[in-house]
Amino acid sequence: MKYGIIANPVSGKRSLDDKHKILNDVAGILKDVVIAGLDTKSPEEFSIAAHELSQKVGILLVAGGDGAFSLVMNSVSKDVPLGFLPFGSGDVLRHTFKMPRCPQETARLILAAKEHLIDAICCDGKTKALFASIGIEGSILLERKKYLEKDLLGLTAYGLATFKVLFDGYIKADLRVSMDQKEVTTSNSLTAVVTKLPYYGYNFKVIPQAQCDDGYLHMLILNSGPIGTLYALATSLMGGNRIGEYYRAKEINITTSTQQLLQRNGDPEKEKRTNFSFEVMPKELKLIF
Repeated sequence: MKYGIIANPVSGKRSLDDKHKILNDVAGILKDVVIAGLDTKSPEEFSIAAHELSQKVGILLVAGGDGAFSLVMNSVSKDVPLGFLPFGSGDVLRHTFKMPRCPQETARLILAAKEHLIDAICCDGKTKALFASIGIEGSILLERKKYLEKDLLGLTAYGLATFKVLFDGYIKADLRVSMDQKEVTTSNSLTAVVTKLPYYGYNFKVIPQAQCDDGYLHMLILNSGPIGTLYALATSLMGGNRIGEYYRAKEINITTSTQQLLQRNGDPEKEKRTNFSFEVMPKELKLIF
C-alpha cells in the first residue's frame, strides 16, 4: 500500500462514526490506502498499531491531534514519511504548515505534496517532540481536559483553563538554564517553551522566530503575571507574541527551583520534577505537506 492512515479514536470531539465516515471519504480520495487505529484502547495499543502499519506502507498519515502525532513519531522509524490529517483541537502542525482544517481537503493536497526534512527535539535523551514547555502549560492542559469532558469546544476549554490556572495561585519557578556555551538565570518564571515550531495550538504564534529546519532549538522564557500573560496570548493571535526572553541554542538544560510539569506536543507528563534537558535532532523527520 502507498498510504497508511493511523487514526486516533480519542482525538478531538468527533464521534467514532464521524471519524469512520471522514476516513472513508479520505480513502476514496487517496485510493491506495489502508486504515488502522480506531479500535485501539490505549496509547500503548495505538503506538503498536502505528509501528506495525508503518512497516507495510510507503507513507504513514496520522489522523489525530498533536498528541497522536507525538506517539507516532516516537513509535516508527525516522525513515518513514509522515503526513497529518487534522482531527484534534489545537493542531499545531496544521497552523504551522498552513494545512486546511478539513481532512478531506488535506488528503487532496497530500496527493501532490512533497517530502520535507524537519528537525525534532530530543527530550531528556529519550523522547522526540516538536514543541515542549516547562511550567504552567502542563497545568493548563490538565485543567483543559476537565472542560473537554464537559463537552466544551477546544478553544473555549483552553481559555477557561488558562484563566483558572493563572488566577488560582500558580507557583512560579526560578530557572537556571545552560545552553551551548552560555548560562542564564531567571526569577519567577511562568514557563519556558522549547520548540521547533512558531505556533502553539489554536493559532497562537508564541515564538515567531522558530523554524522547523534550521538546526536550532528556540526557547522563550515568560516571567510576566496574569495580565502580561494574557497580553502575550493576545499578541500571539495578532501576528506574533512580543514579550518574553528569547534564546536560540542546539542544547538546553534547565533546573527549576520548584517541581514543574513538562508537556511534549500537548501531552503533559504525570509527575513533576526539577531537571530537564533538550537537544536538537537535525533533519530527524520526513514530513509530507
